[in-house]
Amino acid sequence: MNNNTINLYLPGIWALLRHAGSEILAEMPSLQLLLNRCDSLTENSLESEAHLLSCLGWQAGEEIDVPIAALEQLAENGSSEDATFWFRADPVNLQEDQNYLMMSYPSELNLDLEEAEALADSINQHFAEDGWKIDVVDGKRWYLKLVEHADIQTTAAWRVVGKDVFNLMPVGNNSRQWHSWLMELQMLLFSHPVNQARVAQGLAAVSGLWLWGGGGLPVLSSSSNVFLRGVTPFMQGVARQCGCEIKDLADDMSTVLHDMPLNSEQLMMLEQARTALQSGSLDQGLSVLNELEEKVFQPLVALLKSGKLKHLMLIDTPGFVLDASAGGMKKWWRRGKCLPV
Repeated sequence: MNNNTINLYLPGIWALLRHAGSEILAEMPSLQLLLNRCDSLTENSLESEAHLLSCLGWQAGEEIDVPIAALEQLAENGSSEDATFWFRADPVNLQEDQNYLMMSYPSELNLDLEEAEALADSINQHFAEDGWKIDVVDGKRWYLKLVEHADIQTTAAWRVVGKDVFNLMPVGNNSRQWHSWLMELQMLLFSHPVNQARVAQGLAAVSGLWLWGGGGLPVLSSSSNVFLRGVTPFMQGVARQCGCEIKDLADDMSTVLHDMPLNSEQLMMLEQARTALQSGSLDQGLSVLNELEEKVFQPLVALLKSGKLKHLMLIDTPGFVLDASAGGMKKWWRRGKCLPV
């Protein structure tokens, strides 16, 4: 009996649809069909990454971050020290806007590796006694390594872009100490030669680091019928930590079940919607939605209709989980599921 399932993680898809306007659904008939004929459309408070990790045995909690940084650095640096605590430490430009402090879009920085390493070296020297160690992968992707648990909860950087950061600063038992350190960091960066040179050239300065995705490596379990699909360091790190087989993303989603055993479960993460949101470009967002309709939703709906795919979950959380089945696709009388708001 065929029971092939796909959990499709598409962080940012509902927000991108809201930005584009509800009329965009007229140009996305396959997604509209999923909304109309899905078995359920339910709210879920977990981050998409937390939902994925929970499928592999991780116990999520409301008062802890999803350990995204630890898993990413496992893929990129190969460090599997159990006692180490990691944060993503994204370099950001913060702009004052009347009574607000706004995070600029990441594309406005465009740091090169030499600049990034010079800034990181100064930060490491300044905060050495506090146990900080910044590891730079490239101009955008930095990690903060700590020897002790930070005891704070953070907000993912992509959710903060274009918003007032004061309402999204770290919270938790040790938040006061971290707020103090982050203010100290801003003062250090303000007078840094790299920033002075960038400002002189009319470029945006690095005015802070946004910490998020903190934690150590999680305990994960694997199963012979569970497969991962994705190309990001997070997905690569998850595969390495749990021992699951990871496959490349299919260029043609109609082939996503090829060479897969019966009753397989695929956990797949696509980044296009989240990337479009961070670009701040409506044109890019519309282009991504058109691409997702043609290359993702249309072939997956066809697989559901054919019965080759038994079950599809479309997950963008905190937010909504769309649960669709092959049987549900046949229930033509179903109507009325609305775009999540």
